[in-house]
Amino acid sequence: MVDWSAASTLGPKKETPDRCWLAQGDATQTPTPEYFRGRRDAERRVGELIATAPGNVLVGFDFPFGYPGGSGLGGGRVLAERLAGLIEDAPDGHNNRFIVAAQLNAELGTSEGPFWGCPRAIVEPMLKPTKPRYDERFQERRIVDRTLAHRGIMPPWQLLGRGSVGGQMLLGLPMLHRLTGDPRFGSRVRIWPFETGWDDDLTGVVLAEIWPSLNDHACVAHPIKDARQVVATCDWLLRADAAGRLAPYLTRPRQLSPNELRTCEREEGWLVGAEAASEGRLPLA
Repeated sequence: MVDWSAASTLGPKKETPDRCWLAQGDATQTPTPEYFRGRRDAERRVGELIATAPGNVLVGFDFPFGYPGGSGLGGGRVLAERLAGLIEDAPDGHNNRFIVAAQLNAELGTSEGPFWGCPRAIVEPMLKPTKPRYDERFQERRIVDRTLAHRGIMPPWQLLGRGSVGGQMLLGLPMLHRLTGDPRFGSRVRIWPFETGWDDDLTGVVLAEIWPSLNDHACVAHPIKDARQVVATCDWLLRADAAGRLAPYLTRPRQLSPNELRTCEREEGWLVGAEAASEGRLPLA
């Protein structure tokens, strides 16, 4: 389970919040947190773990895999490949995510969004620091975000600010593209639920969206919240797998209409365990 970061600088050598964190485990190994100063090191570690893991692998990332339906941006592998061609992400963390967001706003035909949130020192005519109004064309939230809005989940358009996830998404999806093309395991990789038929076939390497705030992390002994959350999420899914309860967290949400299911499968994606959380069947943080 991976907590991604949009930081524009490398973190210190000492463990710190708001950088990349990872926790991994299996039936014989208790998850422990790993800290990474930057995205390059975190991506390298994820690749190593996938390449050396026997059997099936579930890899969770804490950013959306798609934009709200109807925006035309879509999600999954196609979106990841497109962003990989736009995003520049240097080894020291410097990146062009605000420039790319402005370019996408221009392409979508509006200077008022849907992407928003940037330092006021950055001058981008097609990107504003403040939130725009959203209409039917550009929904603010995906279906899963609306399902969990009462929990404080953030929409994918916001690039800056406490809890925002838009920057992590722009920098994380290109990494998913690289994972799907990695010659060590690329042919085994599929992106959930776009390519798995929800829980129809979860063999191989499944890349899925998680939201670590779904789980209670208070029992994890670590001073940094990011570390506690990836450990708690990893432990939750390992316990569910051992008890034969993992697949229900990845199955088609019963609460969605056929049209909503298609939107999630083709454009927006979904969150592991979101339906159980919305129905109060998870120990929420």
